Amino acid sequence: MGVRTVLRRGIAARRVRTGTTATAIAAAVAFLSGTYVLTDTIDVGVHRAAAQSAGNVSAMVTDAGGLEGSILAGAPTIRPDLVSKVRGVSGVSAAEGIAAGYAMPLDRHGHAVSSSAAVGVSVPADPRLRQFTLRDGHWPRGADEVAIDATTAGSLHLAPGRTLRVALAGGARTFTVSGVVGFGSAGTVAGLSVVGFAPGSAPGLLGTGGRYAAVGAAGQAGVPAAALAHRIKAAVGAAYTVRTGAQQADRLAGDISGAASVVGAILGAFAVIALIVATLLIANTFTITVAQRTRELALLRCVGASRGQTARLVLAEAAAIGLAGGVVGLFGGIGLAAGLRAALGALGLPLPATAPVLRTHTVVASLVVGVGVTVVAAGAAALRASRSRPLAALSADLTTTGTRPPGWTRRIVATCVLLAGALLLVTTSGRGSIAIGALVLLLGAGLAGPMLVRPLTAPARRLLSAVTGVCGHLADRQMLRNPRRVAGTGGTLVVAVATVSLVAALAATITSSRALDARRSLRADYVLSTTPGTGAGLDPALTGRIARSPGVAAAAGIPCGIFQAPGTSDKLCGIDPGAYPRLVDPHVRAGSMADLRPGTMAVSATVAARTGWHLGQTIPITYPTGGTRPVRVVALYDYEQVAGAYLIPLTDYTRHYPPAQQADQTILVRAAEGARRQVRAELVALRGDYPQASLDDRVGYGHRVGAGIDLIATMMTGLLALSLLIGLIAVATALALGVLERTREIGLLRAVGAEARQIRAIVRVEALTTVVTGSLTGVVLGLSIGWPLGRALEGRAFGPPGVPVPLLAVVLPAAVVAGLLAAVPARRAARLHVLTALHTE
Repeated sequence: MGVRTVLRRGIAARRVRTGTTATAIAAAVAFLSGTYVLTDTIDVGVHRAAAQSAGNVSAMVTDAGGLEGSILAGAPTIRPDLVSKVRGVSGVSAAEGIAAGYAMPLDRHGHAVSSSAAVGVSVPADPRLRQFTLRDGHWPRGADEVAIDATTAGSLHLAPGRTLRVALAGGARTFTVSGVVGFGSAGTVAGLSVVGFAPGSAPGLLGTGGRYAAVGAAGQAGVPAAALAHRIKAAVGAAYTVRTGAQQADRLAGDISGAASVVGAILGAFAVIALIVATLLIANTFTITVAQRTRELALLRCVGASRGQTARLVLAEAAAIGLAGGVVGLFGGIGLAAGLRAALGALGLPLPATAPVLRTHTVVASLVVGVGVTVVAAGAAALRASRSRPLAALSADLTTTGTRPPGWTRRIVATCVLLAGALLLVTTSGRGSIAIGALVLLLGAGLAGPMLVRPLTAPARRLLSAVTGVCGHLADRQMLRNPRRVAGTGGTLVVAVATVSLVAALAATITSSRALDARRSLRADYVLSTTPGTGAGLDPALTGRIARSPGVAAAAGIPCGIFQAPGTSDKLCGIDPGAYPRLVDPHVRAGSMADLRPGTMAVSATVAARTGWHLGQTIPITYPTGGTRPVRVVALYDYEQVAGAYLIPLTDYTRHYPPAQQADQTILVRAAEGARRQVRAELVALRGDYPQASLDDRVGYGHRVGAGIDLIATMMTGLLALSLLIGLIAVATALALGVLERTREIGLLRAVGAEARQIRAIVRVEALTTVVTGSLTGVVLGLSIGWPLGRALEGRAFGPPGVPVPLLAVVLPAAVVAGLLAAVPARRAARLHVLTALHTE
């Protein structure tokens, strides 16, 4: 009988174990293949839409600063005279300025249709310069008409002739939909909501102050696009970037793909976590099964099998299981990618409607990882199988594992590693040191696992023994007899739960720190704010209108924009130095906010520590307009959640930023004594015209600043739930193998009078003890790592660590339910026939 025959019959005889192990690796591989499928699908769809959006545009001129602007164009800094200059270049047949700004379509309830960015653009009069194609209706002809992208039109059930309310920086307005547009075959790009305006009315509606975000140019017949772009570049100078239409499409696709790569990186991290959990499961499973098959392997050695053949038999079984899991995971990843696309669309981030893309590297990676992880995990078991001695194995009962206690060397090493990891987490604040401390702590926990089984499981064992009596006592003895197996089984669940707890603790800590930052620094009674990253803003005239309202003691608007400095590019905000101290207390650590005059800047102490800036230092700052200016640091402060980490006087901000970027992102309002209710009613009424703004009091604003972290954490926790599933598979598999291993023992129990329900109780106690202890240990490990990591990422520590109350409230009941579900092998144990069990070898 050949090794292949033994392998085939062995797998057929252990179908359940093979299926559960393959399922674990399939779940892990699904994350990996899903990551590739999703990112490849986005990449293909985006490049196709971007290429089609280029149309017949020969060249596109944008600001050379590379600062904030529309994803479809650039920063709105181009003056109208540049259009004439481009139009006069030899070979240019048409040139128009393209205005761009914030314009969010609203549904019939007045809510934004997308949580991502929304852009309004002017529709060029010359058809060759339009970045989208008309699908229905006609192009907008007046200030009361707009064209809308096909994706948004479909979600709002719009057609030409229908009305649409659009949120603008200057307030919401109602327009008539003149047409529906698309980007080639795509309804939109990057999930954007695109609103097209007539070229004459767009600058005024979008608040650009007459400036443009780009200048599009079409070439004369026979003039190559590259040559035309070169001529335009020579004419406009180094202050502007000139790209061909194809290059502009590639830039657009690159920007969008860069954002999509973040999603891919997150999914990739989850794939690694799932693979680690699956590896632990496979290693534990093969260790147990090789011990159970000691007699079988010894018989093979007796009939002539070499050590190499027995090792290859185990590895071949692992490879077959890994291959099956890899194939299932590959196709499961396609389904996962489709589900993630649907979920992102439901969250307001629609992706290109492209068929799933399955590339060669996805197939290769899924199969290689599936087989490779399984073979590596089974390596130790294969080595043990190769060392089996025929005569000793046939004459002794060696079918149990984990009975030998850990040696003193392991005890000492594990203790030292645990202490080193804990010290790194407690005594350091750097991100790198904390990450190393987390890895060292996890390594120490893995080494100390068999030693920690007795103390960690003691509370659950005693409680369940008191409840179930002799059944609990027997389960107690069984677990202590096999601490290595319990550690291997529970360790898989510990890693899974720890990752979820880590994310929850990290989010709770950052959220509580930011909320406390906002509450401590905010002196204003109310805050009108827009969602960061959407490009939304509020007309500065609104701030003046609020300040003049009855009952308002003080009001100030805070516009924000991107700047560049040596080694960094970030967001800064403009403030009124006179009104700001009445509305915000940033807790100045050094210097004075009273010194904030033209040519100066106040900086967060956290940022100063990261960048190496200090009080009195002069920093060269590059603005969208006005070029690079020397700016002196006059104050360092602690609290940055209200107005950001960089502050300059409002006079400097309006001088160095174009009109389209002078819209307020935050408006702070302080009511006079006894007028809070009146002021709130006035703000509620005003907000009706500015649906892009949220109105909060101090407590509500504190919650809002951490809402984004909570949303991300919720999404991440949902994805990590798959690793918990793998952990539960590990417990169920180990229990099933334990039942097989203890068949004779169970038969003896039945022979001396144990009932079927008592046998079930023994197995269930083991399952509950393992799952509850593993879950709680994972929570403690996750919190121990998540808290210091959250403080390090936040850069400072305000208040106590955040406690993920929902997680803690759910974990114990869920662990009990999961333990009962994992105890499925109890039924098989209870059905074993006494005589059959007693005759089992």
